[in-house]
Amino acid sequence: MSAVALTERQCREREYYEKYSALNTPARVSFDPVAGLERRPWNPYWFLCESVGSCYRSRDQKLLDFGCGPGVYSVLFAKVGFEVFGVDISPRNVVIAEELSAGYGFADRTHFTTGISEQLPYDDQTFDVIVGVDILHHVDIAGSIKECLRVLKPGGHAFFKEPVEVPLFDALRNTTIAKWLVPKAASLERHITEDEKKLTPEDVRTISRLCPAMTVQRFRLLSRLDAFDKQLATNGGPSRIEKLDQQIFRRLPLTKQFGGDLVIHLRGIQ
Repeated sequence: MSAVALTERQCREREYYEKYSALNTPARVSFDPVAGLERRPWNPYWFLCESVGSCYRSRDQKLLDFGCGPGVYSVLFAKVGFEVFGVDISPRNVVIAEELSAGYGFADRTHFTTGISEQLPYDDQTFDVIVGVDILHHVDIAGSIKECLRVLKPGGHAFFKEPVEVPLFDALRNTTIAKWLVPKAASLERHITEDEKKLTPEDVRTISRLCPAMTVQRFRLLSRLDAFDKQLATNGGPSRIEKLDQQIFRRLPLTKQFGGDLVIHLRGIQ
């Protein structure tokens, strides 16, 4: 990490997550999303986990946890059988991820390092699968996607779960009264960094231009209004509101544009 010159934004992100990770070490990992005993296709986190699991073929496959944080998803996908590599801008997150993985018996199947998304420390065409959970809205999107496509094997799979701006709702969300009721300023308590921003439609088009083999699944229409629906799906029970969202999307396809979360699927360039 010392050999890479960080931008001011990257320095702020690293400083934030050094503090945040010290206050929010994961106590446990739920393997429910990859156990195969239950499906929740209406939840973006579970949908992503199920999609990644469907790509698994053998223990020789390498998976990159892109912006791995404290390593929760690295442990999940090591449980599936992948050899997992995690990269994160926060050195403290890397230490926590190593400890978490070792605690679950996956130290020999996981490898963690500090790094930045716009300059990944891996060779070309290294990974069969790449997973990024709530990371693209913290980074330079074009540079990060180019790097992911560089290290992804031809025909490989990359999945990203991200929040996205939607018509009307975000215009209301950004009004003075809405920001007074639910602040958007940087906060360790609310897990908001100074520089993060939801993906815009132009961001999504940028990703599509870089990788035309892209599909997008929308989530969270009414459920995004639930102030308690912010924890990882691996920590909570099924949501009836999320189920309702998916029914509305199927019956009224035009409402998909109002879904506040995306799961983006890219295929490696062949």
